[in-house]
Amino acid sequence: MEFIKINYTGKVKDGKVFDTTYAEKAKKHEIFEDSRAYQPLSVAVGEKQVIEGLDEALEGMNVGDKKTVEIGPEKGYGRKKTDMVRLVPIKHFKREGFTPIPGMPVEIDNMRGRVQTVSGGRVRVDFNHELAGKTLVFEIEVVEKAKNDTEKIGYLLERNFAGIEGFKTDIKAKKLGIELPEQAFRDRQLMVRKASMAAEAFKLLGMESVRFVEDWVNPKNEKKTESASSKTKKKQAVD
Repeated sequence: MEFIKINYTGKVKDGKVFDTTYAEKAKKHEIFEDSRAYQPLSVAVGEKQVIEGLDEALEGMNVGDKKTVEIGPEKGYGRKKTDMVRLVPIKHFKREGFTPIPGMPVEIDNMRGRVQTVSGGRVRVDFNHELAGKTLVFEIEVVEKAKNDTEKIGYLLERNFAGIEGFKTDIKAKKLGIELPEQAFRDRQLMVRKASMAAEAFKLLGMESVRFVEDWVNPKNEKKTESASSKTKKKQAVD
């Protein structure tokens, strides 16, 4: 199985850009998000980590290869389904403390949708994906390919923890050990991230076990260390 990193820009055919890995393009097309890291995307080819049409386009591509591919709804985000457009009583929104307006994104019963119309006491909400029914065009470039299991693990860490800085890994006889940096294990979504990482290591790399190591330090000890360091610096300055 091939693990690759790609840069891409996706747009609606004859329409606007909706996603990209390039920060400058995101700013240009007014879709830039401060909370997002704009960097190449790690993908295990053939594992449906991206939409089907894009996954198929990546097969056989090598580092440096570029391609523009057109993807119809069937291999993109699907056709629009009429049963995914529903009428919701406006009192539901009032209980949540806000007034719905057309175009507003909402989440109801763990389903994400967008308000279409507000009429009387009912709100029409479309729970279809916003790109459902649309033909998409992707410009893609393969920028890197993993050469061994260690590099593949790095790709999985990037996917599940949004980076690899500070992580330490060790592989022995298909047993994977991962030491987490402090910024990772203080994440409120840590359990979900670890579960996802372990599941992908089992499925994609055939690991027999995954062990996570977290080294928590007493904040009082950190303050003592900082205080001692500060005193040493002051003494050196005086000397």
